[in-house]
Formats: sequence, structure tokens, C-alpha cells
Amino acid sequence: MSGRFSSTRLQILFALILLPALARSADAAESVPAWLQTRDSNPFALATGLPLAPVAPMAGHWQIDATVGISNTELQQFGTGSNLLFDAESRETRLSVAYAFSDRWSLRASLSQFWIGAGFFDHPIERFHRAFGFDNGDRGLLATQAPVVEVRRDGELLYALDRGQSGLGPLLIDLTRSWRLAGGGSTGVTLGTKLSTGSRSRLSDSGGTDGSLGAFVLFPAGERLAIGLRAGVLVQGANRLLGDSAHTLVPFASALLRYRLGEHWSAVLQSDAHGPLYRELPDFLGSPANQFNFGLSRRVGETGAFEVTLAEDLPALHTSDVAINLGLRFDLAH
Repeated sequence: MSGRFSSTRLQILFALILLPALARSADAAESVPAWLQTRDSNPFALATGLPLAPVAPMAGHWQIDATVGISNTELQQFGTGSNLLFDAESRETRLSVAYAFSDRWSLRASLSQFWIGAGFFDHPIERFHRAFGFDNGDRGLLATQAPVVEVRRDGELLYALDRGQSGLGPLLIDLTRSWRLAGGGSTGVTLGTKLSTGSRSRLSDSGGTDGSLGAFVLFPAGERLAIGLRAGVLVQGANRLLGDSAHTLVPFASALLRYRLGEHWSAVLQSDAHGPLYRELPDFLGSPANQFNFGLSRRVGETGAFEVTLAEDLPALHTSDVAINLGLRFDLAH
């Protein structure tokens, strides 16, 4: 499989988003500042029900998000009786549609297409790290032919992938109860579920049904700054990716800073963290992870936005090394 984007597929996807946006009702109102629709780009995390950040459209409005995330990782890790070899690039293309039935209740469904293979970001990432004085770690030292993914524990092979794969990812559905704040912004709670619509062999799904519960607040701090905080817990069902090593309860949290630079541009920083998804495995799988997303948002029309962000793993080697995310969002009146 080629690691390059299918330009035709992406053009069709974004055209489907843009056409209804151009025909939207003239009474569409400006939406509150929004979260980035990013998750931990580690494929072993994307395969679970870790929820997207919440959305809270205005009553009678649709919110449509189209995102593309590309990550590239090359590393070898060892734990107590376990080891991981990971040399691959992955891409998640996701479409999310949310509708607000009232000022308080909204429902969202989100489905992705997942690809993993050799890719082409290895050398650009190495140059990026050298430019900023970062360590390239295992990059260029593993003598592997990507894609290669192997996870072993106590001599048992838990997972193996040695060729490019592509297919559907899990279906994420969530119901949000929100309250509008007097000074702008919103707060609320979100109940989510993940349905297994992908494939374990393709590393696109854990194979189980997960649930999640979270709470959030998003509010303006002055004329230019918006702040968001959320926290919750993921309950993993029968995660069959790595045998019986999955944790049942996984806490997660996010923090958002969005600063308006002018009429159309904003700078965005979002941290997405979670507890360990698996036990008795190397750090990439068995330790807490945090992904920092930072970039720019460009307003499109009255209520739309186009976002470009770069993600880095902090602490290093606990999730995918580098990820690039592109996002397009529109809020449409019914």
C-alpha cells in the first residue's frame, strides 16, 4: 500500500462537507470556541473507545467535523518480560456529525477510516528533530523494513503486523448534556460508547465495546482567550488486541488554550492525556500518555474553521512520536 494521501478520496470527503456549508441558512450564528477533535494518535489507543473532545452545537444546528491525522513512530522498547517493536506510519481519516436537539442535548456519531503502512514521514521527522536539538531515538537504527509491529510478553507473541493494512475504525457515539454559561462558553457531561466496526488484525479496532463518562467546561477569559478543561474515565470492554493485558478503567483528561490572533486566525494548544491502557507492557503501551497539539485555526465563513496542528509526545516514547492533524469544521443551521 502506498503511504501517500489519496487526493481524490480527500477531495470528495471535504467537498461533502463544503457543499452544504455554502448553502447554509443565513441566520447561522457564531459558535463558541471549539475543542480540537484529536485523540492519542498511537494506533493501540485509536483502536479503543477513548472519546473525542466534546461538542455543543446551538439548538437546531448540525456540527460537522472532518479530520485527517498522520503519525509516524519508529522505536523498540523493553519491559519486565515484555518487548515492543514498532516501525510504521498510520493515518486516520474521520468524519463526525453532531446535532443539538435543544440548548441542552446533543448527539454525535463519528466513524473513521484507518491505514497503517510504511509512509514517508521518517526523514522529515528526523530533520525536524535535528533542527530543534531533539533526540531521534531509535530512528534509522532498527534495521527493519516498515511496517513492522510486534508485541511480546513472557515469550508469547501478543500481536504482529508486517504489511500495510486499511479498513474502518471503531464507531464512536456520544450524548452530551450541556449548559450555556452566562458569560459565554459551556459546561456539561458526556456519555459515550465505542462499537467495534474495525478489525483487530488491521490494528484498527480493539474488538470490544467500550463506554466513557466525562465532564467539561469551556469558557472565554477576556476578549481573546478561551480555556477548556475536561476529565473522565474510559471503561474498556473485551479488548482483545493484546490478550488479557488491557486495563478496565482508564482515566483521561484534556486542557485547551485558544487565543484569537485577529479576525480570522487563532493559535491553539491542546493537551490530551490518559492513564495506561495496558498492563505489564513497555511504556508505549503500559504507561500514562500525553499528546500536545499546537497549531493554527483559520475561520471559514461565519461558523466554520480550518485547523492545522502538530502533535508531540510528552513524556517522550509514551505515544506516537510526531503527528500532524488537519481539521475542517462547520456549524450549520437546521
